[in-house]
Amino acid sequence: MNDFISKHGVRIYSVLAALVPALVLVWPGVPWEALVSVSATLLGLGVAAASHEDTKTLRALYEDSPASGK
Repeated sequence: MNDFISKHGVRIYSVLAALVPALVLVWPGVPWEALVSVSATLLGLGVAAASHEDTKTLRALYEDSPASGK
């Protein structure tokens, strides 16, 4: 499961962020405080996902290319 989240973390985040506005349509009685806390959590997850992607990019930049034959 961790491997799946590691590979698709940004996609999962995007789906969750897209579903937050739909909560108002599905449950019109949802208190706004709950939506604010969910939004804040999604912002935090977005930062974590972005830094994870940056880390993967930096690791890839310091590896030899598979095409180089080394």
